[in-house]
Amino acid sequence: MPRQQNNNRRISKTVVKYDPENAYAWAVIMAKITALRTQGKTMQQIGDLFGVGRDTVSRWISKEFGGEKTTFGDMLRYAKALNIPFEELLNENNKQSSISKYNHRVGRILHEFAEDSDMHSTDIATSSNVPAAEIDAIFSGQSAATPEQLYGICTAIEVNASIVLKRAAKETYSTQ
Repeated sequence: MPRQQNNNRRISKTVVKYDPENAYAWAVIMAKITALRTQGKTMQQIGDLFGVGRDTVSRWISKEFGGEKTTFGDMLRYAKALNIPFEELLNENNKQSSISKYNHRVGRILHEFAEDSDMHSTDIATSSNVPAAEIDAIFSGQSAATPEQLYGICTAIEVNASIVLKRAAKETYSTQ
């Protein structure tokens, strides 16, 4: 039976402040949800797993609604349903004050090569065994790639890691 529209519903006018830890945790959850979709799970099946409707899952996937309004408590509940360990929701890299210009450029260059290959973080995650949330953090310069992550991403996008590293070094050290 379809849900009835509640015309008395108030729309919140509060502005939600961006929280990088919340965004990271939500990206981890969304990577798992995206993986479930690629495995053939329907939005209804995913919604049943979390106790939400199919429409909510659809909005999450289309990025119309999601992490910015999802409480951390709800994220913990979703993570438990997906068997995601709590530690995986924490972005340990956010504890670093900043990453070097060189590592930031490595991430940007990797992102450029990924775009040239027409690959998204979820595609790369599937073939590299690096979580999509970590790939997004590397691409955006929020964290530096470990050697294992660099190798996995470069292998997935079919670019030699030394090309990425040399280009990043040239761009970083020639501008100082």
